[in-house]
This record gives sequence, C-alpha cells and structure tokens, in this order.
Amino acid sequence: APATADEGAAAGPCPVVRFDMADFTVADRVSVGLHGRSDEMIFEATVRDPSSELYGSTVVLRQLTSSQAKRRGRRALEVLKKLAHRQMMYHSYAMQVHGYVTPSKAMEEGDSPLVLVHGYHGSYSLRHWLQLSDWLPTLEATLALDEEQVRRVGDDSVGGPAVTRQLRLIRILMRDLLIGVNYLHSHGMAHTELRLENVHVSPVDKHVKVGILGNAVDFHDNDPSSSAVASNNERRKMMIAFDMRCVGFIMAKMVLRELMDSSTFQKFKSFLNKGNDPSCLREFLLPILSQNSPSGNIGLQMLDRHWGAGWNLLALLLATKSDKRISCVDALRHPFLCGPKWRISPTVNVVRWGLGSTAVRLAEDYIYGHHQRRRLAYFIELMEVLNPNSSTEVIVPAPGPDNYEYHAR
Repeated sequence: APATADEGAAAGPCPVVRFDMADFTVADRVSVGLHGRSDEMIFEATVRDPSSELYGSTVVLRQLTSSQAKRRGRRALEVLKKLAHRQMMYHSYAMQVHGYVTPSKAMEEGDSPLVLVHGYHGSYSLRHWLQLSDWLPTLEATLALDEEQVRRVGDDSVGGPAVTRQLRLIRILMRDLLIGVNYLHSHGMAHTELRLENVHVSPVDKHVKVGILGNAVDFHDNDPSSSAVASNNERRKMMIAFDMRCVGFIMAKMVLRELMDSSTFQKFKSFLNKGNDPSCLREFLLPILSQNSPSGNIGLQMLDRHWGAGWNLLALLLATKSDKRISCVDALRHPFLCGPKWRISPTVNVVRWGLGSTAVRLAEDYIYGHHQRRRLAYFIELMEVLNPNSSTEVIVPAPGPDNYEYHAR
C-alpha cells in the first residue's frame, strides 16, 4: 500500500507518514556512523514505492524495541508535528523524521516494535569524521569549502596553514550547531542529548544535523498558575544551561583531539565536576596537550589565538554555575567564532580576559627574560585600568632592566 499521511497531521505542512515494510528495499549492511542504543536496531533502506515523495531516497529504519525506546520514538514524532510550521529550519538543522512503519497484522500493536523512518545524512557521525586520519581535507571536501562557504564565518580565504584551516572549519561546524540548538530553544525545547555521536554533517545541504529529537524536553507545563510559571522559568534556564554544557564538550573535543580518548576526557570532566573554575582549564590541560606535541599543539594554538578567545568561550560554555553559561545567540557573537572580516565589539569582560591571557603567556615563556619584563608590567597596567575595584593593590615589577624589586601601584 502507498505511504499515507497520519490522521491529525495531514492538514499541516509536514505530516507524519505511515509506511509499510514493503515500501523499502533493506540494505545488507549499516554505516558505522549510525549510532544506536542497545534497545534499537538500525537498518539502511531505499524507498521503492513510486508513489512516495521519497522514491529512490536512502533512509534509515530505526527499530525501537523497549518501552523506553518507543517513548523516544513517539516523542520524535510529536516534535516533528510541533516544528512543522518552521519546516525549512527543521530540515536544515535536525535529522528529519519522515514517519513510522505500521505494525503487521500478525503482531499486536502494543507488543510490536516501533520503527521510525528518518533521514540518512552520510556514513559518519561527527565523531567518526574526527577520528579519520585525513579528517580535515575530507570534511572540507564534504562541506564543499569554497569562498562562499567560508564567508559565512566572516572569512574570505581557503587553504592556508593547518591551524588556520582547522579553526575555519570548527567555526563553520560550531556556528551551524549553535544555530540548530538555538532553533530548538526558541521553540520552547531542549535537546538534552547533544554529543558527537548524535551530530551528523549532511553532504547534501552542507549543514550540521543535531540528531533525532527523541529526548527533546519542553520547557513549559500547561498549568497556568503563577507558581507553575516560576517553575517553568527555572526549568527553562536549567535545560538551556544543560544543552550549552553539552555544546561546550563538543567544542572541546573538536578543538582538542586528545579529549577524544575516553580516559583523557574523563579527567577533563572530573576536573569540572569537582567544581574547579573552567577559566583554569588551560593550566590544567597544558601538561596533557604538550606531552606528545613538542613542536606545539594545534588545538592549543587555536584556543590561544586572539588573546585566548577560545579559552574564554570554552569557559563560558562550561561555567560551573548554570546561570553563568553563555546562550547560543551570545556564543554566535563571540570573537572566537567570528572570522577576520566581521568587525565585532568585544565586551569589557572579553577584553579583560584577553589581557590576562596574554600576560599569563608572557609569564609562562619569558618571566625570567629581561626584555619581557617591561611588556609584562605594561599589560598589568592595562588590566589595572579595566579593574572595577580601583582600590585593589596590584604588584608590578619596578622599571629598569636589572631591578628585581617590586612596588605597589
């Protein structure tokens, strides 16, 4: 039987479609990048029903067996209906769910598995892309990285040194990811399951897809009471902060490839879970990052650029207090994610961070070098000007190349 629109959704612009298994030719293998849980079975298939709009397209059949998995599947269908009025954005930044397969008559509907039919966006998740030995040129080719693409992040060049190329690519991926997550947040939902395994890069429209929205959570209850409104506001802030922390982990793994190792990442998470300030991440990670890179770690160089802007964004995404975490919109305006052609006005806090970051790097490399002492003193004087507590005493080196005494300003 041809695929039909589900009742209650047919009038909308993006109906949920009911399929039969006879509508598909199932492949004999599955791509490694299709992430599945223990209560899911994944199949790749081609739609062979000539009357279907998807005829000839490759899709993924996700068979959900446990009651919890079925709940996730039904939730994904609910989200599809809820976001149908912004169909273009949904298709661009989320893995599109087309519908589900109706159970056969031989099985009772309550006992049969729920089979979701959703889009196929290539063989790899973002995690598998990053694990390839030639991931940089491969992803550049997949995204068709040309002048038009890089202009999206305020750049007007292609190629260049490895650090520049990686930073340009990470800006594109991070900006797309943040736009997709912000799309969900602006529609009253949190993703709650953002990780590299759930993020795909589509070679068709060159966009990052944030995975199936089976665990998307609504910010608001239907209770109109004032206490419920206050509770909803707190819930909204908490869920947005949770998603932003997950985005921070994704950024950390994309930039610092050492964190792809599970044991190293566990140390990284443990450092944060103990309540340590994320602004100290560079000091914590420096021994790990320099261990196997005597000539300089590329991720470290990327985060150190522009006065340590990358470390600042990472610290804001992973802030210990949830109310201090940066939003998607503010992250998209952050200097780290804006190319050289975009003139942005950094906040005073970002300027303070940059001065402090530069002073720390000078101290790391040149604290015992006479020719750098005057530069270090100058940076501290600049930080003094930006210090909101003007009465605070700051100790700076006294002028003179050989004078080791200190005086208070």
